[in-house]
Amino acid sequence: MSLDTLANVKTRLGVSTSADDSLLSLLQDSADAFIANWCDRDFIGGTYTEYHPGGAEFIYLRNFPVDSVTSVKVDPLYGFGAETLIPSTAYVVHPDWGVIQSVFGPLLPHARLGLVNAEVSFWTRGPHVAQVVYATLTGQVPSDVKEAYARLIGCWYRRTKTEASANFINVTHQKFGDSTVAYANDSVDALPDDVRELLSPYRAPRV
Repeated sequence: MSLDTLANVKTRLGVSTSADDSLLSLLQDSADAFIANWCDRDFIGGTYTEYHPGGAEFIYLRNFPVDSVTSVKVDPLYGFGAETLIPSTAYVVHPDWGVIQSVFGPLLPHARLGLVNAEVSFWTRGPHVAQVVYATLTGQVPSDVKEAYARLIGCWYRRTKTEASANFINVTHQKFGDSTVAYANDSVDALPDDVRELLSPYRAPRV
């Protein structure tokens, strides 16, 4: 499922013909993956199962806002059976930011064994010992994310059309008789500033 429909993307870009629908659809696939990776979250919505470290009061979910939390389980043996379920009264969900906060202290500090750093009694974070199953609403992609999506597709679309017009030769100008055509020289790796500005508020925090 895409962040927006092909028809809406074309409307935002001012594309009125269907001649390049196949190209635009491929660019949509690329833009869907790019935005999900750059923001480190999924705007489409649905049900997710994630694994997080223990040893802290907070779990930072990848996707938000959170509509519901099905279960929180903590298990150092990674079986995550019914007996590892944490009761919902033991934590608070901050839905707007996708944060689960324990009300009874850190979730499962992990014992540090052996001779290395033996003076430290607990690891601060047990690896992947917390499993969270939760859901976010579908069909709730913010309008400014859709705008960024269309602008990113438009940037790639223009670049592709320009490269095709220049016969895929790395030139900046071509002369045809008395006429000279100048081609835009966009950096292949550059994220357009307007797209970055629109997406930055939605980028998941790195913890």
